[in-house]
Amino acid sequence: MNNGGFNTTAIVISTLVVALTLCATYLAARRTRTTSDYWTAGGGISGRTNGVAIAGDFLSSSSLLGYAGLAFLFGLDGVLYAIAACAIFLMVLLLIAEKLRNLGRFTFADALALRLKAKPVRIVSAMSTLAVCIFYLLAQLVAGGVLMEALAGIDFSWGVVIAAALMLAYVLFGGMLATTWVQVIKAAMLMAVVTLLVVLVLIKVDPNPINVINRAALATPVGDAFLGTGLSFTNPWNLISMGVAVTLSSVGLPHVLMRFFTVPDAVQARRSAVWAVGLIGVFNVLIAFLGLSARAVLGPEGIEQAGPGGNLALPALAQFLGGGQTFGGSLVLALLAAVAFATILAVTAGLVLNGSSTVAHDLWTTVFHGRESDERKVGRIAAVVLVAIAVAITLAIGSAQNVTFLAVVATSIAASANFPVLLLTLTWSRMKTLGAVVGSLSGLISALVLIAMSPALWPDAWGNAPFPLTYPILVSLPIGFIGCYIGSVLSREPEDPKTFDRLRVRALTGIGADAS
Repeated sequence: MNNGGFNTTAIVISTLVVALTLCATYLAARRTRTTSDYWTAGGGISGRTNGVAIAGDFLSSSSLLGYAGLAFLFGLDGVLYAIAACAIFLMVLLLIAEKLRNLGRFTFADALALRLKAKPVRIVSAMSTLAVCIFYLLAQLVAGGVLMEALAGIDFSWGVVIAAALMLAYVLFGGMLATTWVQVIKAAMLMAVVTLLVVLVLIKVDPNPINVINRAALATPVGDAFLGTGLSFTNPWNLISMGVAVTLSSVGLPHVLMRFFTVPDAVQARRSAVWAVGLIGVFNVLIAFLGLSARAVLGPEGIEQAGPGGNLALPALAQFLGGGQTFGGSLVLALLAAVAFATILAVTAGLVLNGSSTVAHDLWTTVFHGRESDERKVGRIAAVVLVAIAVAITLAIGSAQNVTFLAVVATSIAASANFPVLLLTLTWSRMKTLGAVVGSLSGLISALVLIAMSPALWPDAWGNAPFPLTYPILVSLPIGFIGCYIGSVLSREPEDPKTFDRLRVRALTGIGADAS
């Protein structure tokens, strides 16, 4: 790993990768003329391309660095994070992919507004969307700062600022088309580098993966307990809450849901989800194996190399597999660093694009009745403000937090605030606007409060945390559903069965989708 000086190889390769993505942004900007082009690439992305881009959206720094770090630190407990994420898009595929494409236009709030009163649901949807975007941005920016500090000798704070500035370039100039191309480029490079590392492990460590895993257990003070649960999830309910949070996260993540509006029809939306499920599943299995491999080859002394959150376990493994402190080691490390940095930039670009679309489309145009012709201008201003807030918080919290924790916090908020409202709006005939507002706010507020009271954030000096679970979803998700039910039952809004029937017909057939 870098010893405080500049890693020239890493900087050169990272610069080449960034240059490639900026070229894609320039070409995309030339093809982006309308509001639809900017937010959803004009709905002209194929299912396969969009599926790869969705996988790229989800294969973030929390997947690349965080899952490997958790497997390195906690063995099977860490692997379970990655395994839960393998099924992450099955819920989307089975429940909402086609329906959402038939109902929405730019954001998932468009689908809600077809049946419910537009202004209230767009306001609460914007609140949850921005909260999710901020937490997810923190995970990516922390990873960007850590990478640039450890691998290129750039101070953490400057690394965060550089990552934020480059990511803004994708959003401000290229919009969704540029973000899609960047995601596809990044996903291809990411799979190639991870596959290369697995092959090197099998060549240099042991051709039998089972032997590698057993060596990982022998390299820890706890021995076989490393291959069982309990090192991280001492409370079994924590394990269950993590699995639920990760599995349901994609159903509520607004920047992922937005991608289903970039394809021309529901068939391509379903194809997108199928491709995403396959790519994410393969990647997560490989990355969990690499985390265990890092423990096998680095041993107990590797704890210092991996850092307090385990975020640098994979870079340490990459350098070892390349030959250590040699040109080969620097080259493999540089390849990983370049791809990881591109991953951070691509994912943050998607997040910021979604957050800015929420401000511009849901709030500016619909709630405040601004001119639709100004949406892109307002969206660009919102993007700058959103990134500035995320950078300020990232610099305040520093680099010690595991990026997967930050990402799963975001997914817990998404699942609690968005999933109940979206699911019940699509499936329950008695759902009312008040139910959507109460459900979204109760899920959002309960998730934020319980996270603040969890062991991960509760100060040790104050004693035991009031809420025993790291992830709040087992409580906040039911609260979201209960809020939807109570709000709908108490609402005086008259029922209109025809509205729900029209929604179902459009969701299942797509009739009327092209007119919106």
